[in-house]
Amino acid sequence: MIFVNAMKYINAAGRTAGKPTLERMRLLCHYLGNPQRRLKFIHVAGTNGKGSVTTMLSRILSDAGYRCGRYISPYVLDFRERICVDGEMIPHRDLAACVTEVAEAVRQMQTDLAAARAGESVSAPIPQGMLAGEIADTPVQFELITAAAFLYFKQCACDIVVLECGLGGRFDATNVIDPPLCAVLTAIGLDHTELLGETIGEIAAEKCGIIKRGCPEVVCCPQAPDAQRTVTDACAAANCRLTQPNRADLHITRHTLRGLHMTYRGIDYTLSLCADYQAVNAATVLETVGALRRAGLNLPDAGVKASLSNTQFPARFEVLSIWPAVIVDGAHNRHGIEALCASMKPLRGHVEGKLHLMVGMLRDKSPLEALSALEALFAGEDAFSMGTIYLLTPDSPRAMPAEELGELLRGLPCFAGAEMVIPATGAAASRTAVEALDEGDALLCFGSLYLAAEQRRSLTDALDRN
Repeated sequence: MIFVNAMKYINAAGRTAGKPTLERMRLLCHYLGNPQRRLKFIHVAGTNGKGSVTTMLSRILSDAGYRCGRYISPYVLDFRERICVDGEMIPHRDLAACVTEVAEAVRQMQTDLAAARAGESVSAPIPQGMLAGEIADTPVQFELITAAAFLYFKQCACDIVVLECGLGGRFDATNVIDPPLCAVLTAIGLDHTELLGETIGEIAAEKCGIIKRGCPEVVCCPQAPDAQRTVTDACAAANCRLTQPNRADLHITRHTLRGLHMTYRGIDYTLSLCADYQAVNAATVLETVGALRRAGLNLPDAGVKASLSNTQFPARFEVLSIWPAVIVDGAHNRHGIEALCASMKPLRGHVEGKLHLMVGMLRDKSPLEALSALEALFAGEDAFSMGTIYLLTPDSPRAMPAEELGELLRGLPCFAGAEMVIPATGAAASRTAVEALDEGDALLCFGSLYLAAEQRRSLTDALDRN
């Protein structure tokens, strides 16, 4: 199987398969020889920030000399971003080879299922629910990708893998691993409520599914009260040590479009990831470093500081241009947009002109609730002057059409009289927006990682031409 065919195979698989379960993923891993059992993991779950935390941790570990795998979801620019070793994406040939092996395992699994249903004896531990048809027997996309990642990390003889959950935690395909060296929980908010629960507490319970007896330590960023209680109870039930950053020890000392300067527990750090919310993520990472040291890893202070200052992650408050300011962020839910607005506020002095917005969202992200958080940018003494709002439809079957998005925005008081434009294409939006920027203006593109990925390229091209 070549790379193109491997991608076709993955994309042909369904996204969901009815009743949530780990049984199908466990069986698939069995047919692959359980590669995940030969690896050590840091398991990361949460609603917002888990990609940034995963990336910071993997950079620290690689720089310290450990062969480190990184698994993230979704990707921004290239599918292969999802599976990296020491910062290098999986080569096309290796991805194709791993997917070929996974496809063969799926074929054998389905052959054995058919035989077992016909009353024949098979050696595989096929779950009764799959035999009875209560559990779908065809792996979904994320299971296929996760299985391929396990294979590649084993083949690369990774010392450790920083493994980001895709959705939830309890039934996430990544949760077939044995107890990790450390489990990490980033900020938990309302997202995927149709699958994970309607309250913060219910969603936290799903995220806490990665907390296993035998995991020595859980690091959790500060949470809302309901989520905090759930995390505390889950750690107690699993007899895991719970470590959390202390907000009183965290101070942002300088915020610029070139980076974020902070102190934590009296030590100075510089982050190349410059959003305010990255300070809490970094503090969570630093506490995780402490947990890993207690687990026996050698992570010198100087190396940790250098790694944090050099970590890059596309579409996480990514500054494409400083003057005029052009920023791309994947914020897509209320919690994420509130954090985005909080990161913009300290930059008010940098934006002497208008703040223009480029927005596109998915229907299943409670767009009205998320967009209402934007009013904070245009209210109060340090309010931005509102510019043009460019409305886009992300390239996703779940996308909200730009016209509907505009209607939602106009229903919010501060946007009632705003100038809104629906360009013909994303590329046209980028060209128009960049050409219209006056000196001292800023452009903020957000609403979905799908949108961030699409517009990041076209905005960069427009800036280069301008």
